Amino acid sequence: MMKSGDHMINVLNMSELTKSLSEHGVLRDESGYGVIASFQGAEHEYHALRNHVGLIDLSASGLYVISGEDFVEFVSSLLTKDIDFLDIEKTLTSLMLDEDGQIIDMVSVYRLEQAILIETSAAKRDKVGAWLAERKSDGVEIENWNATKTMIGFEGPYAWKLAQTIVPFDISSVPYQAFVEIDLEDEPIVFIRSGFTGEYGYKIIVPHHQAISTWEQLKAWEEEEGELEIKIEPVGLEALEIAMLEVRQPRAQVEGNGLTVYEAAVQWFVSYHKEAYVGYSALQEQLQQENKQHLIGFTADNTLTLEIGNAVMLSSNKVGHIVQLAYSPTLEKKLGLALLDDACAVSGIELEGINEAGESIVLNTVSSPYVLPKSWSIKMI
Repeated sequence: MMKSGDHMINVLNMSELTKSLSEHGVLRDESGYGVIASFQGAEHEYHALRNHVGLIDLSASGLYVISGEDFVEFVSSLLTKDIDFLDIEKTLTSLMLDEDGQIIDMVSVYRLEQAILIETSAAKRDKVGAWLAERKSDGVEIENWNATKTMIGFEGPYAWKLAQTIVPFDISSVPYQAFVEIDLEDEPIVFIRSGFTGEYGYKIIVPHHQAISTWEQLKAWEEEEGELEIKIEPVGLEALEIAMLEVRQPRAQVEGNGLTVYEAAVQWFVSYHKEAYVGYSALQEQLQQENKQHLIGFTADNTLTLEIGNAVMLSSNKVGHIVQLAYSPTLEKKLGLALLDDACAVSGIELEGINEAGESIVLNTVSSPYVLPKSWSIKMI
């Protein structure tokens, strides 16, 4: 990561929205795509996500529209989730596997009237695009929406109040994992209720030329809730990733980084009655393997040094290693994920993390969610 400059802007692939925001933030390289890591610091932005509203530039996410005579069959053959009965204006999350059963990405799938939209992570955007092109049949058309459209997200316990200013109907009528196609300033957009942090979350997909003005309009919004002045703050990827970890929301860069479906503990993205998809046979073999490991959450004292890759020990025996680590402002502790032997990958036990200096740090395994989002106790009015 580095402060934005001409070199970074020229080297990284990024939308016009990201370029405009990079003047005020720190850029991060996500497999060649520029994303904003932070604006005013991760902890400040985290506070917005958990207590107010965080505005998120999602323009680096991949957006591929699949259409044609065989579009449903084609997309279904690449997903672990069953989409045969996915209704129009509904969405779900699925794994996309390669032939060896390894995770290519965790994608969001949107059922349009005559097509399916696939949303990818920024890091795996090109990999998914290449995979779609490689598997494409004659009865399928693939359109890259990134050429013409930009995605913006906003999340927080009061995000629904901001969402109400966009849609011309009662916001509570849009259920979780649903979307509608509406007009915003006489331009067609996609309005989605779906998020990453456990808070109320929404995304909008707008034409490129509308992205910067829409961002500025959303950013200018504020409202009062009793004595609380609700504010909206731009949020970078660092704060978003902390909030995602707190509710055990998987990320392609962690769970999809060389781990099997079982190791990543993302079996809930798999429809087990479904058999006809790429990677199915390899996945069944993985599930039959012995001496398995999987991810479990843990907390540790924030004053002690730990790093990703540090060994995890139980009674002087190595039982795994740390794969993700962050500071949780709510818990005021280090929070992480460790890949552990199955016998140890349970909540409520005490383990040891061994840092590079050979020091022993107490790790306490915990069950998710590690933080209860404020949105869970706030009703839309």
